[in-house]
Amino acid sequence: MNLIVCKNYDEMSKKAAEVIAECISAAGEQLVSFPGGDTPLGMVNVFTEMVNKGKVDISRTRFVQLDEWVGLGEQEYGSCVKFLNDNLLNKLQYSFFDTHLINGLAADIQNECTRLNEYIEHFGPLALSVLGIGLNGHLGFNEDGVDFENNAHIIPLSETTKKVMGKYFDKEHVLEYGITQGLKQIMAAKTVVLLANGAHKAAILKKTFKGPVTNTVPSSILQQHNNCFVIVDSEAAKELR
Repeated sequence: MNLIVCKNYDEMSKKAAEVIAECISAAGEQLVSFPGGDTPLGMVNVFTEMVNKGKVDISRTRFVQLDEWVGLGEQEYGSCVKFLNDNLLNKLQYSFFDTHLINGLAADIQNECTRLNEYIEHFGPLALSVLGIGLNGHLGFNEDGVDFENNAHIIPLSETTKKVMGKYFDKEHVLEYGITQGLKQIMAAKTVVLLANGAHKAAILKKTFKGPVTNTVPSSILQQHNNCFVIVDSEAAKELR
């Protein structure tokens, strides 16, 4: 684990964007993945500005979405694809070579999962996987109890995830499943960058990197990744030092 502790969220976001830009600039044709959500927003903003100023070249880089809520479409507030479109893809003056996004409203959601697997198999493995972490240690929607050997799959949402999802969208949405890249695909990435901020993430980070490797804490599998950057603010790092 390469632990980088920053004094606050803004510094964390800037440092993460710099690490990500360096990873992308060091490679040629490649496949990368970013998450949606509150934690990566600052990083996405800084990264977008870097691309638009010509500081990082993404013209040979393919982008694939990490995960999506099953039942939310690209125009619906709270969907991961809307986050990516609004904050990254539609703001870039220089585009990724190609993008693969997930349709959470697909009539055949299993086929949507198959398409995701086929895209990663054809253009992967991932050169870079950028991740947030859930309070139960989920990465993407790889919830507690997940099989470490899964590729992209449909998975029931944990009770922990259901409790926090209200901050992303209205209570009228009762969602039960997520579609996500699997931990096997994430662990195959050349570089993993994990972002976390806030004191509420300190306990799960301790379990992730100081506890046993177990699928009851899916993020603990990152202990076995040989090039994982953990970029956090000082509050989240309290129990890691």
